[in-house]
Amino acid sequence: MQFIKHFSEIMDEDLGHVGGKGLNLGKLTRAGFAVPNGFCVTTDAYRFSVKEVSKIAKDIALAPALITAIQDAHAQLKTDTVAVRSSATAEDLGDASFAGQQDTFLNVTSDMLLDAVTACWASLWASRAIAYRQTQGITDEGLAMAVVVQEMCPAEISGVLFTVSPFDENVCIIESNWGLGESVVSGEITPDNFQVSRETGEIVKKTIAKKTEMVSALEKHAYGEDSDSVGTLSKRETVPIAKQDMPSLTDAQLKSLAKLGMQVEAFYGQPMDVEWAFADGEFVLLQARPITTQTVREDVHIHPPEVVEKLRQEEIRRLEKRADKHGTVWCHHNIAEVLPAPLPMTWEIIKEFMSGTGGLGIAYRNLGYYPSARVDTMGILELVCGRIYVNLNRETELYFDGYPLAHDFEALKREPQKAMYAQAAPNIRHSTASFWLKLPLHIARMSRTELRLRKQRLNFDRRLKEQVFPQFQATVETAWHIVYPDLSDAEVVAKFQEWRDKTLREFAPQALTATLLAGFSLQRLEAGLAKCLDEAEAKTLTQQLISGLSDNLTVETNEKLGQVARGTLSLDDFLAEAGHRAVGEFELAQPRWREDTDYLEQIIASFKARVKSAPTEDDRIDAHIGYGEGATQQREKAENHLAELLKNKKRLRKQIEEELAFTRRYMPFRETAKFYLMLGYEQIRRALIELDRRYQLNNGIFYLVPDELAPLINGEDFSRIIAERKSKREALLQIEIPDVLFSDSLTEKLSSKATAQTSPTQAYTGTGVSPGIATGPARVLSDPGDVHPTERDYILVCPSTDPAWTPLFLHAAGLVMERGGMLSHGAVVAREYGIPAIANIPNATRNIADGQQLQIDGNRGTVSIVLAPPST
Repeated sequence: MQFIKHFSEIMDEDLGHVGGKGLNLGKLTRAGFAVPNGFCVTTDAYRFSVKEVSKIAKDIALAPALITAIQDAHAQLKTDTVAVRSSATAEDLGDASFAGQQDTFLNVTSDMLLDAVTACWASLWASRAIAYRQTQGITDEGLAMAVVVQEMCPAEISGVLFTVSPFDENVCIIESNWGLGESVVSGEITPDNFQVSRETGEIVKKTIAKKTEMVSALEKHAYGEDSDSVGTLSKRETVPIAKQDMPSLTDAQLKSLAKLGMQVEAFYGQPMDVEWAFADGEFVLLQARPITTQTVREDVHIHPPEVVEKLRQEEIRRLEKRADKHGTVWCHHNIAEVLPAPLPMTWEIIKEFMSGTGGLGIAYRNLGYYPSARVDTMGILELVCGRIYVNLNRETELYFDGYPLAHDFEALKREPQKAMYAQAAPNIRHSTASFWLKLPLHIARMSRTELRLRKQRLNFDRRLKEQVFPQFQATVETAWHIVYPDLSDAEVVAKFQEWRDKTLREFAPQALTATLLAGFSLQRLEAGLAKCLDEAEAKTLTQQLISGLSDNLTVETNEKLGQVARGTLSLDDFLAEAGHRAVGEFELAQPRWREDTDYLEQIIASFKARVKSAPTEDDRIDAHIGYGEGATQQREKAENHLAELLKNKKRLRKQIEEELAFTRRYMPFRETAKFYLMLGYEQIRRALIELDRRYQLNNGIFYLVPDELAPLINGEDFSRIIAERKSKREALLQIEIPDVLFSDSLTEKLSSKATAQTSPTQAYTGTGVSPGIATGPARVLSDPGDVHPTERDYILVCPSTDPAWTPLFLHAAGLVMERGGMLSHGAVVAREYGIPAIANIPNATRNIADGQQLQIDGNRGTVSIVLAPPST
């Protein structure tokens, strides 16, 4: 039995004695890397001292022989203060890093060393460590804890280094701050962030944070909260003003550190996560572990230009044939905001749903509208180069067949941005003789529809809450009792069709009705306000009046994630309620949260970092609710302004108050209805993944279409078709196209130069969808999982949002979207949180650079670049 092993004595076969962290420090020391000297209190000592894990405490009695061994080993070190770190036998390995799961104590003096060792042992059985092991599938059997004791490094600068960025395999990432590394690894401050080329060592990008705090040594001990043990012996200090905006590392230091990181990677033969410090003119290594959460990049084949060009010409010819004589406009909005590039199975289902005979058409007909025969057969959507576009011409035919509603083609060509959520108007030039003969019929239909809309909204929300939603949820819950592996192939296909009908033809039309009633009431509210304000003022006041509404299930889901972060709600309980949601959830191929919790765990980690500085729910929300005023206060201020405007206009006041009440009642249903819709959507996916499993298609089922399921189970081989469709889709997505297309300029727009329709500038104008003004650094994202948990007060810049983006709003100062309108997800949730939001900024994710300082004005719909990102 050996209680102590010095780093220089640790061999590869000692994992079971010194744990993952101790083994790595031993390897680095023996390889000649600069590592502060130290030793391990082995697992022999743990097993000798700890008989019952439930009785671990900081005052556990240590055997005299063990005490002597620890004190003798400590006496051989050069510093009196040491860092004491846990090193579990399952820790810092290739499959699980255990980062932050057990305790670390810094600046531990000799009189507190023994307490620190027993506190590390106790942390092995802290609730967070147990939960982590369960998530990773790591058994507790045979688990033991070694403890690393290492000379305390008097760090001037510290941080972490990832030898491969999870977002770009060509660069490494370095994060740093002044003082001890605790400030960086704890996630409680925003460090400097550097990207360095792995190949050349050149600095690719610098993001210099305002570093107001640093961690330094304390002379007296403290006690931690989680295990009632000795705590980190350090304190926060204010960084001198002269150094707050200064890069913490010079270019020469960055190159040297990146080179050191590549040497560590070469030694291990795999990408590494390295903790380092700079002291006395050199870099030293404090920890190194394999990177366990690298992004898995899909192997997408880049097709030859001639293949892409052939497809481009085919798309142009196809769209030209579908164009109307007066010109056709296609716009990448509406459902495209949450489903930009669907796979074939999803596309066929959504295309039918968004037709006159699908769920959308059923909802319109139930309200008294008369979609055209063309909308019945073709729907309102078009797949253009693999992306969903709304055919604005056919969209106008959802209302009254034969009535000459149209968009102003030339006006939209002059300002394509206005095509996003454009309002059609009557245009006599588009009328026919039949229209004039049926004009009385059109007038009668319109009058009846207006009356039906006004009648429906009187109590339809109550019907949804009390009947429709609960009944549908109960039906879904019953369906979970069916064991799909026990069904025959034909029965699984039948379940697919059953849930497609139940969700999209029976439930969805009722859910959509609430959204249509919200839009109807919103238009009437804006029209009423326009009688006493100009158009821009009316829109701004409308936004303010409907900010901070309650009963939004997407926002409530976000708040429950906060409860998971604080430990007041278990992740299992959260998943039982919201596990049917997903990132990009309208794509059936996307795993639901209950299938893959990686994204949730990242967001929970972000919330935990915030909770440390804001212990209560109210504090957490208030800290991020906006600049100066929260959503509720903003709404109350707008109400006072409205009362002043209308104090002498009794009739108008009554009209506006009525429309405002209806708008507030129905506006949250856009998000709430989607919450319930996704319950049924998950059942559709459930049948598809069962078939995919049986036929070993490796997600190829989503490249088929519904009509091919019967031939599949009857023995037809679809492997060639799946491969061809994958290849064609990849090639089509290489064609870059703008958000708005016009039928008379398809050749020009469908090209590799299409994205140049707007060039980078200093200011952009879009549509304000949530009021207020905010300033902050741009965080340009295409995926909600790309944000770092420590980032705060950024302006989120993204194509559009769905509920998976909602947790990012909590830490955002504002929102900029390429697509969206007043009823889009981003707009609704931004108003709920009281942060300004701008939609319809074309190519925002291309033209705005990550890190640029932005000022956004949700009242005027403007985005201004006030400071470029740091130069490299």
